[in-house]
Amino acid sequence: MKKFLLAHYEKIILAVLLIVFTALLYYQLVFIQQAQNKYVDAKVNPVQKPSDYESIDFSTGPKYKMETIFSDWNTVELDVASATRTQMMTPYPMAECVYCHTLIPASAYPAVGETKNGKCPACGKALAPRVKVETDELLGKADLNANSIPDDWEKEMNVGLEYTSPESDEDSDGFTLAQEYKAKTNPVDPLSHPKYITQVFVSAVSRTRFTGLELVSVDRSKSEKKDWQATFNVVRNNKKRSEFVRIGVGTFKNNNVDFTLVDIDIDEKTQEPIAYIQRVGRLDERIACRQKQTVYDPEPRVRFLYQLFNRTITSSVGATFKLGTEKTGEEAYKVISADPTTKEVVVESVGETPETIKILPLPKESAEPTNPGSIPPGSPPTTKTTKSKNDSPFLKRQ
Repeated sequence: MKKFLLAHYEKIILAVLLIVFTALLYYQLVFIQQAQNKYVDAKVNPVQKPSDYESIDFSTGPKYKMETIFSDWNTVELDVASATRTQMMTPYPMAECVYCHTLIPASAYPAVGETKNGKCPACGKALAPRVKVETDELLGKADLNANSIPDDWEKEMNVGLEYTSPESDEDSDGFTLAQEYKAKTNPVDPLSHPKYITQVFVSAVSRTRFTGLELVSVDRSKSEKKDWQATFNVVRNNKKRSEFVRIGVGTFKNNNVDFTLVDIDIDEKTQEPIAYIQRVGRLDERIACRQKQTVYDPEPRVRFLYQLFNRTITSSVGATFKLGTEKTGEEAYKVISADPTTKEVVVESVGETPETIKILPLPKESAEPTNPGSIPPGSPPTTKTTKSKNDSPFLKRQ
């Protein structure tokens, strides 16, 4: 026996370990099966917990009676602005934002008579107060196409009622259907429209420098002023040179512009000479030149914003500019004066009955043009400018 154990002890130990491993595996399988049975039993037969709420009888509870729910104090009148409550079965009053066209609470528009603007909760732009409209103004003025323009007026003006947009321009004169209705002009007649000058604003007023022109000195050695000699630096053919001139004698040229010396005065404070020159042909012009100082054109240059077509017009005092075309009617205006400080420009209409008009700068809050529109042929050259939707007249008659 001892010899057998010594000869086969390794096999005996391996057999014992195998038996132990098999027993452990069996007990593990039994443990997993019992755990699964408990999990399934808990899902199939859950333990009922006692209720933690109080039973309510909705048929007898006073708080749930219809008389209480629909009492006067629990409703909101239509004229009360509220973003969270409204009457039962009554749609909350909404309005369309005129900028982003999003439906917003009507209360975002200030009431009639308010002085402060409201604010669109969607795009954040300012909303003007509401305007009171008398009832009799709306009677008999149906608006089947919902473009805020009465159908009777559209029929009278031979404007189609189907899909007529208030931003449409039937006669291509630059003014929209809504603008022509407001002005009571004919929207299908290109010669009938508000004046184009009502859509012109001052963009900038500046003084132009005569490049290269400079008064160097004045020789006053002679007793007679007519014998004094002024020396100017000028630019001719892109080269600098000096010109020696006397009052009323000959002309000199600077950048292809001919000048003549008309007078020389002495500044009482500084005792320095002031030479007065004028462009040839401008008999009423006096351009002051001081030694070693820049010489400016006395006639300011004006840049207008032609808001209707989002264009700019450049002109100067004494010059004439035109608006419109032969098809839509031309308007000619002459610039009378321009103030570089206030940027106010006075123009006068050219015609049988001249009319003086003061043109003011475009307000800073305006951002987009009244109507980009199509550009009639023959209009002035264009450059990109700031847009504005503000269609208020900023022109004042003098």
